[in-house]
Amino acid sequence: MTAWVLTGLSGSGKATALSALERAGVECVDNLPVDLIEAFAALPRAHPAVAVVDARQQERLPTFAQFPGLQVVFLDAGDDVLVRRIAESTRPHPCAASGGGLAAVTTEREMLAPLRAAADVVIDTTELDPSELQQRVRELVADGAVPAGLALTLSSFGFKFGLPLDADWVVDARMIRNPFWEPSLRPMTGLDPEVRGYVLEDPAARELLHRMRDLLRWSAGAYIDHGRHYVHVAIGCTGGRHRSVVLAEALATELHNDAVTVAVRHRDVEKPDPR
Repeated sequence: MTAWVLTGLSGSGKATALSALERAGVECVDNLPVDLIEAFAALPRAHPAVAVVDARQQERLPTFAQFPGLQVVFLDAGDDVLVRRIAESTRPHPCAASGGGLAAVTTEREMLAPLRAAADVVIDTTELDPSELQQRVRELVADGAVPAGLALTLSSFGFKFGLPLDADWVVDARMIRNPFWEPSLRPMTGLDPEVRGYVLEDPAARELLHRMRDLLRWSAGAYIDHGRHYVHVAIGCTGGRHRSVVLAEALATELHNDAVTVAVRHRDVEKPDPR
């Protein structure tokens, strides 16, 4: 069974995630020294296990390295959200010596760069409530083994609300004609058949869809050969309600019969567009 490292920035939800995994019966070790990670990954086990490694180890972090049998999940959030959460916390920040607020967050980001680079999965907790985060980490760690093939997440988002922090690829769909400018389609979303039909009638949309499909089919095998089993492709349009939603859903359908497990998420589809 897989050994996991749970890491991320202060205020990103590590304590919430760790508590959920402990309640799910996962063996958990908090603040495991980096020097012991290789031995932790090599232990024979019948169930998943998780070790928390974070900025409390400071000078040891640059020596962090990936090992066979080890998966890394990194929790992140927007800087403004982290600053607010840190201010509300009673726990001392591990980088408080750098200054308060944003200065501490910036120092911690730099310190955790080796773990962020090694991450197999990144979870953006900016807009997740605790129950959603708990469910996400349980599904990832406690409820299933690392997939034999590629576990692909396709998400839609709106550029006006910021880039998703947890995306491996970002695809810009703003060259496609926009249903927003059709009064009858504006209140709808890309989940409605009328919007789907309108978007996919655009030759540029069909071309982009087919190129993404072929690229993902080609790259899936290469990812697996290199031991990478989780990839998040985020497709963006202006507001995240129409074009990106259609493309994420259509791409999931195109890849359904391939050796790929596909999950679809829509970050901004329910947000009102102030225009």
